[in-house]
Amino acid sequence: MGLHNSGGHQVSGASRACASVCVVTHLFGAFLALFIFGGVASAEPIIADLQPVLGVPDLLRDPNFYTLDEVNAAGGIIIGDKLFEYFTVTTTESVNAVAPGSAEIAIRPIQVLKSGSVLGGDYGMTFNGAWSAPAGQLADSTIEFHASILPDYAAQGYAFKDNSLYITAYGVSNNTNAGAVSVSENLYASHPSSGDPAFANKFVYFKSDTDNQLLDEKDFAPITDMWIVKDVVAYGGIGDEGAVHLSEFYQTFSQIPEPSTLVLLCVGGLGFAGYTLRRRHCSK
Repeated sequence: MGLHNSGGHQVSGASRACASVCVVTHLFGAFLALFIFGGVASAEPIIADLQPVLGVPDLLRDPNFYTLDEVNAAGGIIIGDKLFEYFTVTTTESVNAVAPGSAEIAIRPIQVLKSGSVLGGDYGMTFNGAWSAPAGQLADSTIEFHASILPDYAAQGYAFKDNSLYITAYGVSNNTNAGAVSVSENLYASHPSSGDPAFANKFVYFKSDTDNQLLDEKDFAPITDMWIVKDVVAYGGIGDEGAVHLSEFYQTFSQIPEPSTLVLLCVGGLGFAGYTLRRRHCSK
């Protein structure tokens, strides 16, 4: 039986060949699209390239900055034993204020070296952007992301045990009354939308040389997976000519093996020591 078109006329052999070619072409196109977009979806996370910093012996730093959009496109970024991913940014800004979004905020992986630390020091990142506001204006960026210990390390008992937040590049005009820059932060064991309360929070700010808190640190029970929500604010105050700006703040995390792992390591060490003593005794 021959193939027929909608008008009831018999389709020729040439038409059948053309139809076959079209089917093959569409299938090839679908396969190619699947390959291309599948490759994008399975992109490997960025791996931090931590290098010594000239003149700063206790710091390693990646020579590159990565915008939050670039990190998301890559599927996250690995810094030491940690994966940071799923960055989202929500901004609020007055007419003359600037609150950067995910395309304008960049992170730079770092490690603060510590003598005796399990992995050599605290891993983290700098956040770089341009938050600014004149008098009477407000710039506000809410940054949310997920942080976790890589599975191979988590299986060995590694976990977050504390984190630090500190601002390093900022300015507040002396003509600004109550103007300030600040970064607040909440840590959650599950996504904030779950409604569960934060298990830790921090707050750093600068108003003046005599009214500031540039560093905040919190300890908490070991955890391998968390969500972090930051609120970055630049408020110009109520002065006539004042202005404020914030361009950099740091985030670092300490890590430890969980107590159970330490116990296992100790038991293993004692067992090996006992085996060695028995072997020496039997060889006499």
